[in-house]
This record gives sequence, C-alpha cells and structure tokens, in this order.
Amino acid sequence: MSGLRDVFAMKDRVNEGATPILIVLEKASILVCLLIVVAVGLALNLPSWGIGLMFGLSLGPIVFGHYYLFYIRPIQRLQQAKLEEQKPRV
Repeated sequence: MSGLRDVFAMKDRVNEGATPILIVLEKASILVCLLIVVAVGLALNLPSWGIGLMFGLSLGPIVFGHYYLFYIRPIQRLQQAKLEEQKPRV
C-alpha cells in the first residue's frame, strides 16, 4: 500500500501535462461525491451525528478512490506496459 508521500510523487508524475482546470474538476468531483453522501444521510432522516459519522467514514474511501483512479492506476498501467515490452517472446 502506498503512503501519502508516494501518492504525491505519483501525482506529480501524472500531472506533468495536466491543466489546472482538470485538477480543479477532480477536486470538485470529490466534493460532489461527499455532497451525495450527505444528501443520502438527510434523505434517511438520520440525526446530525449520524450524518457526520456517515460523512467521516466515507471521506477516506472517496478520496482514496479518486486518487486511485486518477493517479495510481495510470502509473500501474505504464509499469505493466513496460514489463510486457521487456518480456522475451517465445
């Protein structure tokens, strides 16, 4: 499992050609997902501590999921492609 420092290093490698608008849209998508979680909590008529608990428990998986999709997975694909290029053909 990668640490926080590794995630920032991967972000720098992937974002070399990224525009600031794409980075802002990524952060906005995280906020929209968290807003959906709060809306679901409100729709279920949970008490305020329940909504806060639901929000807090979903914060980590949502942020890590976005980082995985946008930063970790592309680097893994590049590494896999490099490994497949280096394999000798039989």
